[in-house]
Amino acid sequence: MKQTIFGFGLCAAIAVAATGCYQDIDLDKYKGRNGEHLLTLNSIVNPDSTIAVAATRTYFFSDVHNERDYVSGLNIQLTVNGEEAGELEFDAGSQLYRSAVKPREHDIVGLRTVYGDAVVECVDTVPAKVGIESVSVSRKGPLSVYTDRDYIFTYEITFTDPVGEENYYFLHYDATDWHKGVRMGERDYTYEYVFQQLANHINANIPGWEPYSPYGLPFSDRGIDGKTHTLVVREIVQGGNGFDLTRYSEMDRTFKLFSISKDYYQYLVSVLYSKSDSDGLHGGMIDLGIAEPVKYFCNINGGLGIFAAYALDVKDVDVMSMTGRFPK
Repeated sequence: MKQTIFGFGLCAAIAVAATGCYQDIDLDKYKGRNGEHLLTLNSIVNPDSTIAVAATRTYFFSDVHNERDYVSGLNIQLTVNGEEAGELEFDAGSQLYRSAVKPREHDIVGLRTVYGDAVVECVDTVPAKVGIESVSVSRKGPLSVYTDRDYIFTYEITFTDPVGEENYYFLHYDATDWHKGVRMGERDYTYEYVFQQLANHINANIPGWEPYSPYGLPFSDRGIDGKTHTLVVREIVQGGNGFDLTRYSEMDRTFKLFSISKDYYQYLVSVLYSKSDSDGLHGGMIDLGIAEPVKYFCNINGGLGIFAAYALDVKDVDVMSMTGRFPK
């Protein structure tokens, strides 16, 4: 099977030759085939900021590639709900195309340009914000997880999913200020229903994947459609090995619930599929040449990249006001 491999910003395809031994392959003969001259557009839009778009050129897999190759001089037209909303202006300082337009919830936002002789276009709908109704916290410990004085904080984040429509989300929680108070511990998504559903979905293709990420995870409303649902996630804070948690009087956490478009969800799930450092079959076997190549989801017609949308709700929580200080 012949396969041409090009890098395109956030969207990349990595192929591995599945043979019983190593073999040198001359990739230069594949240059000039589909992919080398495609435009890459990357943009994530939301109601809280103006629109910015990165336009870059693809590069051949075997070429030296130290930085992004930005494309200037494009005429990128913006549409909102099918109506023309002006041309994006190129900002040489940031190397981004920008518009003063802030999209609103439910807006259908589109981009269109011409690169070479190809029309490159994309469209996505800004979802409505789904609010965090409450966050509660409980603490267990000290107990033994990694040291003999660890603590487990269980967070319950309640929201209501809109009825009768497909909805997609991304949950992230972190220390409000990394320079003050108890630093963020290990996030644990394992026991939450929606992330178990995500694992079931991914395990259909990559057996062994478990819901873990230091950045956050996407999920759908499959199984909770139209319901008020409480997400249950944990944080493991280590207090052993001479680290004194009792000296802290602050432990503030920020919870972010992103309502994301379906295309954004598909892109994020494809990133999880493609992670070669995961503990699943894909990560364990990719260096042996057994795993199938996986490429990131792309919704740029005539080009490459991702154009997606989200709306965000944030809730800050003073954990110690709910649990008290760490016991001596």
